[in-house]
Amino acid sequence: MAGDIMSAEAILKIGQRLAFFSDASDEKYTSRIEDLSEKEIVAAMPMDRKRRPIIPIEGQHLYGMAFANECQYRFFSVFHKKGMNNNIPCWWISKPEKLERFQNRAFVRVRVNLPIQVQAMDQEGGFLPPQMTQVIDISGSGVSFVFDRALPIESQVIMEVHNLPEIGTLQVMGRVMRCSTVELDDATKRYQIGVRMLNLTRPIRNRLVRYIFDVQRQELAKGVGLSGGPT
Repeated sequence: MAGDIMSAEAILKIGQRLAFFSDASDEKYTSRIEDLSEKEIVAAMPMDRKRRPIIPIEGQHLYGMAFANECQYRFFSVFHKKGMNNNIPCWWISKPEKLERFQNRAFVRVRVNLPIQVQAMDQEGGFLPPQMTQVIDISGSGVSFVFDRALPIESQVIMEVHNLPEIGTLQVMGRVMRCSTVELDDATKRYQIGVRMLNLTRPIRNRLVRYIFDVQRQELAKGVGLSGGPT
């Protein structure tokens, strides 16, 4: 099930396969755990496609995956230093407290309160003037928001999600996947529109997933439940 939060101690083991993703490209860098301590992971230094070592700057945030029990576990870490461990070039990185289990391309979604500007498609295939509204929840692949009218399934929208940490304003096209009514009171009807975001680059998706992961950890610390299932 996507979105299960697991402790690092239950998942991370010496010899385990890892992968890291760059915020600057789509490339995935493979690695493995060479050693573990209470606060750090010693990971074999990844190489790029030309077999050149990848050396982040000190303090750089890393988006990684661990593979275990036929599942993938994503996590975020911070690069500390490089060096040799048993004659193997390695990274020393922070050990995460928690990892999120996920499968395939599913993303857990979290409830947030963010402003969003939406331009809905008109009947001629153009776009109507922008309207400001509020995000209900967001994932690494989709977003849902409150709207004052129903939108046709499979129609497209232009969206600007504001105030996203590390991103600022996310400008993206989307395709409407769900539309349901939201009863605010006896006299007011609104609609919850679920949209799949189109053509997100990996660097932007990495930053978005990192933000969502941080929200998850805050919610879990407060005992707040997550939305059920991926967007």
